[in-house]
Amino acid sequence: MTRNNGIMDNSVAKEFTNIDEKVRNAQVKLLYKQTNTGLLGVLSVTLTACIVFWEIVPQWQLSLWTGIIVLLTLARAANVFAFKKRDAAKADIDRWAKLHTIGVISSGLSWVIPFVFFWPSEQFTYQLVWPIFVIPMSTAAVATYYTWRPSYISFLILSALPVSIRFFYEGGTLYILMALLSLFFIAILLRAGKVMNASSARAFELGIRNEALNKDLKEEITTRKQLNVQLEQEIFERKLAENEIRKLSKVFLDGTNPSFIEDLNGNILEMNDEAVNVYGFSRTELVDKSIKLLVPDGLHKKMDELIELCLEGKLVRDVECLRKNKDGKEIPVLITLSLLTDEENNPFGIASIDSNLSEQKNIEKELTKSKAAAESANATKDKFLKIISHDLRTPFNSIIGFSELLNTDYDLFEDLERKNCIQEINTSSHFAYRLLDNLLTWARTQTDEIRINKENLNLKELVETSISTYLLNADSKNISVLNKVQADLIISIDENTALTFIRNIVNNAIKFTHKGGSITIDSQLTENSIRLIITDTGVGMTAEVIDNLFKIDKGISTEGTNNEIGTGLGLILCKEFIERNGGSILVKSEVNKGSEFIVSIPLESDSEAI
Repeated sequence: MTRNNGIMDNSVAKEFTNIDEKVRNAQVKLLYKQTNTGLLGVLSVTLTACIVFWEIVPQWQLSLWTGIIVLLTLARAANVFAFKKRDAAKADIDRWAKLHTIGVISSGLSWVIPFVFFWPSEQFTYQLVWPIFVIPMSTAAVATYYTWRPSYISFLILSALPVSIRFFYEGGTLYILMALLSLFFIAILLRAGKVMNASSARAFELGIRNEALNKDLKEEITTRKQLNVQLEQEIFERKLAENEIRKLSKVFLDGTNPSFIEDLNGNILEMNDEAVNVYGFSRTELVDKSIKLLVPDGLHKKMDELIELCLEGKLVRDVECLRKNKDGKEIPVLITLSLLTDEENNPFGIASIDSNLSEQKNIEKELTKSKAAAESANATKDKFLKIISHDLRTPFNSIIGFSELLNTDYDLFEDLERKNCIQEINTSSHFAYRLLDNLLTWARTQTDEIRINKENLNLKELVETSISTYLLNADSKNISVLNKVQADLIISIDENTALTFIRNIVNNAIKFTHKGGSITIDSQLTENSIRLIITDTGVGMTAEVIDNLFKIDKGISTEGTNNEIGTGLGLILCKEFIERNGGSILVKSEVNKGSEFIVSIPLESDSEAI
């Protein structure tokens, strides 16, 4: 073997004085030969991006950017045409290599523009479209320009690095993770490009050496067979290396997605790290196993059909399906299958790439919930305004009607009749005032104008202040109101809202308690809260009425035992204010036996019971 290597080296030395120059010459020739494919790819991606973002990005900007890329592509195509027409014997190959690199850098710089000027800041789905366009294009550029390192490295960095920079600029855990994955993908492509570049250089060197050796083999018949065996082994190793490169390129084509290499029967040969992370299986658990291990039982037939379509050479791209992880949890994905072939176009495997749709599905669910909540809120407000528009007319009709009677027929009425009219006007005015006051208060709660400022207050004194204005109403119905709240009980609460909800609940109890009845206000201290219990001996409520008591769209408003009228908003405001203070309200009632309102306010670090 040593003698054979010596013969080869001597032969090459005689035939060539500079093998590196010959290799470089061959690499640049192949570079220009493959450039047209790259130019067509760039144009295709550009036009596709233009179509996708036509309604998203200002059209004049998109058209200008597309025009720049088209002009650059035409200029580079002209350079390729000039290279083909050159005088090979006189041409400076280094000069042509530099021209190609300059063209690649110009083209790469044009792909920085989308991430600066065309970035859809408010549309997450379209943000993902740019990386989906750029990353495969960058991968294709490495596969096309791998014979010349300055070209493929320049294009890869200028086109793919802005993806990571933009994601870092956006910030947030998800964007930073995607940025890191993009950098990881760039690193993989740089490594793959380096391997392919070295492989191509080695292949050209072997070709040059073989050409020189063939001349001497005519004179070296006895050593020819030995050299042929060595060359065949090197060619075999070269094919193996190229097949490995194809596998790696497919497996890591989209490093952020789970990817697999399968044999023609769907058995897993290799998988990337993302597949391990997403599905929870180790490589040992999946390699040499069927891909159906990751497919729910009911979808095995569909997976067989997809594999069959791929083997027939048909396009299998972005097919929505389900995978399952090690714990059995189903994961929605888009599956893309690609048939792997060798140099003779014979199939030897299948590349499978999964795009995880879990985040997209979660976003869709959240949008659905938000939409439902917004629709519910609008429906509630519409119902509220309808109630208000109806209830406001009633008191004003009375006010206008009786005032017109007094205005036109005052002298025809007796004093008692005039007094009754004035009483009706007064009653309707008070009702209208309370209704408007409740309306304004409710509106302030909906716009967060009411601020909760908690302070330590004596609960018994707070109750005394709240009910003082309604004691005359209770006396007029001979109703006793007993304040049995513990005298030294301190509660942390907002004073204004507390006065309002206590006053409304007590007023409601007076309204629905018969003459001679009683109302008791008591307190109870628990481990976690202070309870204010307001009990009356009134008419009580059915379970259906209790269920609708705090629902504005139900419009619960009935007359009291003395024909008192209400707005239907008081208890709704009570619940709102109680919850603003971190508490809750519970209602217990029996028809004709009375009602019990239990308000629970949680104990806080600055509240205490002495």
